[in-house]
Amino acid sequence: MLSMSGRAVGVCFVVFFCGNVLQGQPPETMRVATFNCSLNRDIAGKLLQDLKGGSNSQARKVAAILRLVRPQVVLLNEFDYDESGDAIRVFLDEYLAVDADWVSAPPLIYSSFYSAPVNTGVASGRDLDHNGKSDDPADAIGFGRFPGQYGMAVLSQFPIDPQKVRTFQKLLWKSMPGAALPQHPDQDNAPWYNDEDLAVLRLSSKSHWDVPIQVGSQTIHVLASHPTPPAFDGPEDRNGRRNHDEIRLWAEYVSDGPADWLKDDQGVAGRLQPSASFVILGDQNADPADGASYNSAIHQLLHHPRVNGTATPRSEGATAAAKNQQGVNLQHQGDPAHDTADFSDRAVGNLRADYVLPSQDLTVHATGVFWPTAAPEAELVTCSDHRLVWLDLSFPNP
Repeated sequence: MLSMSGRAVGVCFVVFFCGNVLQGQPPETMRVATFNCSLNRDIAGKLLQDLKGGSNSQARKVAAILRLVRPQVVLLNEFDYDESGDAIRVFLDEYLAVDADWVSAPPLIYSSFYSAPVNTGVASGRDLDHNGKSDDPADAIGFGRFPGQYGMAVLSQFPIDPQKVRTFQKLLWKSMPGAALPQHPDQDNAPWYNDEDLAVLRLSSKSHWDVPIQVGSQTIHVLASHPTPPAFDGPEDRNGRRNHDEIRLWAEYVSDGPADWLKDDQGVAGRLQPSASFVILGDQNADPADGASYNSAIHQLLHHPRVNGTATPRSEGATAAAKNQQGVNLQHQGDPAHDTADFSDRAVGNLRADYVLPSQDLTVHATGVFWPTAAPEAELVTCSDHRLVWLDLSFPNP
C-alpha cells in the first residue's frame, strides 16, 4: 500500500519515481537480470548506515555493474530488508540515479521497486539444527541473525502493481505433497523434524514472490526467490532437501492442474495461469552438474515444459577463473563458462547458481554474465561472490 506522499506503509512496498518511465508499447527487447549482490550485514540497520552518503565502496561496485549492464528489470538477492524501505531508497538515490565520477556509465533510474519481509532471521522457537539450543541463526525459519537479513528487492523501469503481487513466505514445508523432508540418519530414519517443528517450519528460506510487471499492454510475472544453499548441514541433508523443494515450488507453480495446497499469504490457492508470461529469477543455489544439490534440483526448472532452459548465459571470465583457480574446479563435469558464482576452490569450486529462466513464449535475443577479465571492470566483481546474469527478452507478437 502507498501513502499519498509515495512512501510505503505496511509490510511491503512499491515506490514510484518520476522520470525515465517506459510507457506505451513494449520495447523490442527488455533486459532482465538477477544479481546476488551480497549487500547483507550481520546487524540490523547496518546496511542503511553503510549506504548513507553514497560512498560505500562495495555498494559503488554493485551500482557500477548495474549501470554498465543496464537491466530494465532486476532481482537483487542478499539486500537486507528493512520495513521502512530506507536502505533500498538510499541505494537507488545515492548510487544508481546520481552523476558519479567513480563509474563511466550514466545514471540508472528505476520507476518502481518491490520488497517485502523474508523468513531469514525469523525466530522459530525450535531447535531445528539439533544442537541443544533454539536461538541460533540456524534455528530461524531461514538462516539469519535478524529478520530481513539476506532479503530481496525487485527493481523495475516498468510499473508494478503491489495489489497483484502474490507472496508465499508463510507456506509450510509440510504442505507440499511428497515433500522431501529429511530423515534422521542414526535413528532408524526417524523424521528429522517432529510435529512441533513442522507446525512452524516454512518452505521458503527467504520468500517466493510472483511480481507482475506491466510492460506496455503486456504483463510479465517475475518469479523471485533465493533457496537455501544445499550445505551447512549433515548427512540428513536438511538444507539440500529444502533447496530442492524451494525450487520445486516454482516448478509446481507454472504447471497445470489444481493445487489446493499451494496457498499464497493471502490464503488464495492455485498456480500461475497457463497463458501467463513469466521469468524465474534468483540465486537458486543449484548447479545442473556439480555441487551438492539433492536429486538434481535445478533440473525441475531447466527441463520443465513451460520453461526455456536452453538459453544458457556464459562468460570468458568464468572460464578463466576456473582455469586459474583450479582446485575442485578441475573435478567439475559442467562447462565452466556457465558458472555464475566464485566459491571456495578447496570446497565446492565455482558453480552455476544464478538463473534467468523465461517462459517458452518469450523470445531470447541475447544472454550474458558480467564476469569481465580485463581492468578496470574486472575489479568490480569483488563486491560479491556471485555475478550478475542477464537475458534480453521480447514478448510474442500480439
